[in-house]
Amino acid sequence: MNGLPRALAAFSLRTPGWVSAIVAFAVAVVVLLVCYWQTVQSLVWVWDHDGTYQYAVLIFPLSLWMAFNLRPQLRVRPPLPSVWGLAAVAGLVFVWYAGHLLDVNLLQHFALLALFSALVLACWGWRALWLLVFPLGYLVVFAVPWGDSLVGPLQDITAHFAVHALELTGIPVLLNGREIMTPAAVWMVADACSGVKFFNACTALGCLFAYLMYQRWWKRIAFVLLAAVAPVIANGLRVYFTILIGDTWGLKYATGTDHMIFGWQFFGTVLLLLLLGGWFFRDPLVMRECPPAYGGRPASARAVVWLVAVAVLIAGPALTAELVLPATPETIRLTAPTIAGWSGPQVAADGWQPVFEGAVGQVRASYRSASGNDVVDLFHAVYSGRPRRGKTLITYGNDLYDPAYSRVLSSGSQPVDFANGRGTTAGELRLAGVMSQRLVWYWYCVDRRCTRSQVLTELLQVWGALRGQLPQSSVWAVSSLVAGDGANQARTKLRDFVQALPAPGLVDAQLQRPPAVAGSQP
Repeated sequence: MNGLPRALAAFSLRTPGWVSAIVAFAVAVVVLLVCYWQTVQSLVWVWDHDGTYQYAVLIFPLSLWMAFNLRPQLRVRPPLPSVWGLAAVAGLVFVWYAGHLLDVNLLQHFALLALFSALVLACWGWRALWLLVFPLGYLVVFAVPWGDSLVGPLQDITAHFAVHALELTGIPVLLNGREIMTPAAVWMVADACSGVKFFNACTALGCLFAYLMYQRWWKRIAFVLLAAVAPVIANGLRVYFTILIGDTWGLKYATGTDHMIFGWQFFGTVLLLLLLGGWFFRDPLVMRECPPAYGGRPASARAVVWLVAVAVLIAGPALTAELVLPATPETIRLTAPTIAGWSGPQVAADGWQPVFEGAVGQVRASYRSASGNDVVDLFHAVYSGRPRRGKTLITYGNDLYDPAYSRVLSSGSQPVDFANGRGTTAGELRLAGVMSQRLVWYWYCVDRRCTRSQVLTELLQVWGALRGQLPQSSVWAVSSLVAGDGANQARTKLRDFVQALPAPGLVDAQLQRPPAVAGSQP
């Protein structure tokens, strides 16, 4: 019960200035949590509801525990507030503000957690930040839900690893994107099979273990690399053994509850072996002796940084409360363009349905070539104004396919040229449905600039919103079935269609002053 008073007394007796610095930091943290409470709730919601990041609930208490154990080294010298910390606070508040403008949770979550480091620098100085660099960095790297972008690459690595292992054991196998075809069945390396959950948790645990058990930097780096590589190899072996069991003893032993139990047991064994192997190479614990405390107090003028940092923290949410945006139309009437050399637009079939909620207008149509043999589907959705909740182009749930009916076999990019000579790089998805495969090319446009990158699209939206403009964002996608002649023939169809399509930026620009028509044309 008396631990905290004794700790404060130790700071006060050995090094002047720490009590006031700790109080200033505590006040700043309270202001941070109160002013950015919605972001805190959003972050905790992701930890609680997304199984990929449930381990992150432990990251904050672990970081706090590590930082608390460094207090003997901290109290050696008095705190020296830094104006660079004030600049870092202002920069991160700006990042949070941009994330709020675009309704991008990743930017808001990163800024929230990184602000703890900025406040340490502003309230305690560079030396304190350097001593606490691992706990603070650990918090930002592993508590921010950023690992979704790893799912696709990990799926590809797992699929290729399992196929090579099956080939080495003499089992006939064929890889089609992320589908593994064996004599017994067709196995799909789905999102849940990517191993991203185990990869994130194992890497986080590996970094903590290396920090606590090793003193030499080369040992720490080696173990962290091992902790990152081991789950990838382990997941490939898990998929390999699952397919091997299914082909040898029957599908009932490789699916359902047995599949889940085997996966957890396998991952648990790998983690135990990893930690046991690292334990035998641990460095002896070294007790560091703290030098005598340095006398003196921080300059009183530097204490002004505390007050300014708190004021900057409050400024971010205050600016969002005062933000007044131009009115945007609820809906617009959007029609499919006429494509030279292609008949249509016609009503599209139900085989491919992108999902983009909150668009002010969207259209899906089908076109047939002059020969009548080639059919291409077109999808176009427009978002007007600043991205906001429920009306955001790049957000969770908006996708170029319905995951309930299709899965991604492979992804890539293709250069495309439009009718007027302009061009861009389109993203490519190869989808596997219940009865057929489909090739999809897509790109995003912000005003007249088009790209396949979601990150660049969000940055263009930020730039437009910060300049006080009313940016217009859209997604374009074209699709064709992959028949027996393969994906290359489907690519030829899509390329011929896109070359006859007007430049998307020019088409979208005509919609910046939409007619006052209620409803949208599907």
